[in-house]
Amino acid sequence: MNILIFIPSLTFGGAEKQAILDANLLSEHHQVFLLSFYGGEQLLHLMPDVKCHQLKKSGYLLSALKLAKFIKENNISLIHASLFSAMVISVIASIIVKVSILWHFHSHEYDIPIKSKISFSFFARFLTVKKILFVSTELMEHFKKLKFPKNKLGVLYNHTELKSFKKEYNNAVDKIITFGYIGRVIKLKRVNYLIELAAYLKTHKISLFHIHIVGDGDEIQNIVHLAKSINVDDKITFHGFQTNVTEFYDMFDIYLNPSSEECLSMAMIDAGICALPIIAFNVGGNNEIVLNDVSGYIVDSKTEFFEKCKYLLLNPEKISVMGLNSKKHCEVNFSKEKHLKDLLEIYSQVGL
Repeated sequence: MNILIFIPSLTFGGAEKQAILDANLLSEHHQVFLLSFYGGEQLLHLMPDVKCHQLKKSGYLLSALKLAKFIKENNISLIHASLFSAMVISVIASIIVKVSILWHFHSHEYDIPIKSKISFSFFARFLTVKKILFVSTELMEHFKKLKFPKNKLGVLYNHTELKSFKKEYNNAVDKIITFGYIGRVIKLKRVNYLIELAAYLKTHKISLFHIHIVGDGDEIQNIVHLAKSINVDDKITFHGFQTNVTEFYDMFDIYLNPSSEECLSMAMIDAGICALPIIAFNVGGNNEIVLNDVSGYIVDSKTEFFEKCKYLLLNPEKISVMGLNSKKHCEVNFSKEKHLKDLLEIYSQVGL
């Protein structure tokens, strides 16, 4: 079967990363094409068996005409589309040429205009849209207000490509415990909480910790300045943007995610596979990755976030136990094998 993975761009982001992972994974079983408007850095991770193409975006109708031509020329049976423009253009193209479509939602689209919500609701009812997938149960519940056909809805978790390993926590006396964060440094990620955490721990006379921040973004200079201004820069290391983050998980003892918004964090899944306990807020699909009080903590406030970090520092024997629970849970739910099995089963359900 010829499958088209269609996403607007291939810059760094969760949806873009998963599109690449899916294309690579499916290429072992089918002929896979990857189509985008703008390309991007994620192309570095694409397997050579995937045929990559770029479609010049020229408005929705004209782009749909170009896409229909592409579908005919390459005998595409299925379009797996992610993000708004790719989803809508795919459906318009399906009016011109017969093709089955899967929509794959990776973000909440909280602020999309009313015309976009109407478009989603309208096109979701087309018979060519066979399945509407979401990366978490929470995200599916969020979109139910758009009245999508219930029989089309389903959850397909993101997956990790990292190989899991048994991380043994070192209980040596006077060991410095390391907290880690990997991701964008922008306002909604609330990386400033990590700086404030360092100040909180210092205030409570706790010194055997260090915080590693891996990533870049619009807020990075403000975050660096904040660390210096409240005299905790000795407790923070800024690693900047990294293309390969695998080695950092081995550096961490505990993974932190202070973000105010998530769908299904791929960084958290990677952390879990690497046997790290995780402390994150009760947003998006975080509580589907973290089993509260078993593999980490799901918190509802900044105060609780700080308190749980402090608790693990003062009770380090829990770090290894929670880390192994985290690994087991993520292996069962977010492995490459599980994702491929679920994806192929979805394709089978729509008759492909």
